[in-house]
Amino acid sequence: MCGICGVISTLEREPVSEATLLRMRDAMVHRGPDDGGHYLAPGIALGSRRLAIQDLSEHGHMPMSTPDGRYWIVYNGEAYNFRELRPRLEARGYQFRSDSDTEVLLYLYADEGPAMLERLNGMFAIAIWDTRERTLFLARDRVGVKPLYYTQQGESLYFASEEKVLFAAGVRPEFDTSTWEEMLCFRFVSGETTPFAGVKRLLPGHYMLWRQGDVTIRRWWNLGDRARELREQAPTQASDWFRETFDSSVSLRRISDVPLGVLLSGGLDSGSVAAALALQAGSGVASFTVRFKEPEYDEGPLARQIVDRYRLDPHELTLSAEQLFDGLAQATWLNDEPLAHGNDPHIWRISEYAKPRVTVLLSGEGSDELLGGYVRYQPLRYPGLLHLARPTLSLAARTLGIRGRLQKFQRFLALGGVDRMVLFNSCDALPADLAAIGMRPTGLHPFRERVLKEAQALYPNEPFRQAMYCDQHTFLQSLLDRNDRMTMGASIECRVPFLDYRLVEGVAALPTAALVHGRRSKYLLRSACGARLPDDVIHGRKWGFGVPWAHYMRNMPTMRDAVLALPETAPVCDGPFDAGKLRKTIAAFMTGEDRHQLLIRQLLLIAMWHRAFFCGAPPQPVLAR
Repeated sequence: MCGICGVISTLEREPVSEATLLRMRDAMVHRGPDDGGHYLAPGIALGSRRLAIQDLSEHGHMPMSTPDGRYWIVYNGEAYNFRELRPRLEARGYQFRSDSDTEVLLYLYADEGPAMLERLNGMFAIAIWDTRERTLFLARDRVGVKPLYYTQQGESLYFASEEKVLFAAGVRPEFDTSTWEEMLCFRFVSGETTPFAGVKRLLPGHYMLWRQGDVTIRRWWNLGDRARELREQAPTQASDWFRETFDSSVSLRRISDVPLGVLLSGGLDSGSVAAALALQAGSGVASFTVRFKEPEYDEGPLARQIVDRYRLDPHELTLSAEQLFDGLAQATWLNDEPLAHGNDPHIWRISEYAKPRVTVLLSGEGSDELLGGYVRYQPLRYPGLLHLARPTLSLAARTLGIRGRLQKFQRFLALGGVDRMVLFNSCDALPADLAAIGMRPTGLHPFRERVLKEAQALYPNEPFRQAMYCDQHTFLQSLLDRNDRMTMGASIECRVPFLDYRLVEGVAALPTAALVHGRRSKYLLRSACGARLPDDVIHGRKWGFGVPWAHYMRNMPTMRDAVLALPETAPVCDGPFDAGKLRKTIAAFMTGEDRHQLLIRQLLLIAMWHRAFFCGAPPQPVLAR
């Protein structure tokens, strides 16, 4: 697990500055405090920070080259099946100097080129330089667990694990104001685009080839295609298949030469991971749980039931509102982009707390998108009833003043056709809500609309499955980016067993009846692993990882002051808003109106992000020890 960076240029006679490369590399020291390395040659520079997980010796140092010096690799991630891949390479004459997965990937590329990606089970962002062909190869894993960003500046292409690393090279950060609408509605800019003008992300399941300034990007993995191929091979006993594959996924993610633990929230997802891990590793597995003083948000008692059943080694952390606010600037700096989820600082803090005890954590991330766990999916199971419900809820909204989830459902229905309900399913703030702050939305989101078309072709007349497919390519990416930044910000590697590609492809190929049953969410997981968990966890309501943001923004003085100052705070004061309407909306929120609280929260987080990256010296990460 590492951070990687580099520069490639057609101007071979003007070598990349070593000082520039070292600034890039060491801007992400939190990703790899154990070692740093670099490689410089005419027109190419590669850098790496290493968090040692496999083969802790100097033999795992990067950049790593083949013995003949033709290929050089820097690599972030883990190929969990590297030991299965190694014997074939040894039989073909490759001699290994380390016990690292990095060397396996290097020789695989030397042997097969980009086709080697199909063999990997893992999370990865890879950069390989071919000195003979003068070709740079960049690639990301199937679902995007590990990030990779790039920008073209004149004759040079810069790439890195984090956007801030590009800025350390002298790339000027510039806010792309065309992303306002997507950031406010969806909280995350999807596809190749980022909130920074000119900075792009290499998409999951894609690779790039750079040769003499010509860039080719190809999609090497397509979930829709794989689901179609596997439909004829779908298992007859889906729950048995899922349990066996899930256990195999957890087993692969136990591979480590450093201590390992689990993030435990007390819910079904993390509980299933903890149970599988404990069944394989035995008692004493370290668990880490965030606690809340507010009982309605605290899953600690549920987590304790799992701890007791499997004799885990529990560690709990309770954060105050003041600690939350103090951590927001740090979390924003680590995240690079505006925080998309209310619990980002909590994940960073619990990872920081875990670091003295473990270097690897397993998480339940990805289960909801994989298995249809979100409450917001449920109305889409009955598309025929949605049109019937619209006039009834519209009348109730006008006469009874409905609130909460029912009110959100009514606004959801007002979007119009089912395709719009799928497209905006993950929104906290719907396009119509932007009128409250004087913004005129376009409702146009090209990347998201392209993904929706793929989803409709794969699951015609099944908006429930379409929404899951869309989330796997959009909303899940925001979660994975958050997960990567907050854990790596504390020098922790986080692994996500639910996103093993065998599970992702296999579940996508199953009929919907295998995933849903009655009113219970995640039927497949419950039937496969439910017997392993306490009844209170199985039958309890879905908590998510909630944070009492509205309470904090109204009652914590520093946060309240920041919210009240939003109309005069950059970039909000220069945004496409009406200052009077914005003040009125904030005032209504402060007196107890909750309708636009999520919109206000996102404006606050965008303002904090802008301050970190555009208004003077940002906070520097504190290296975990």
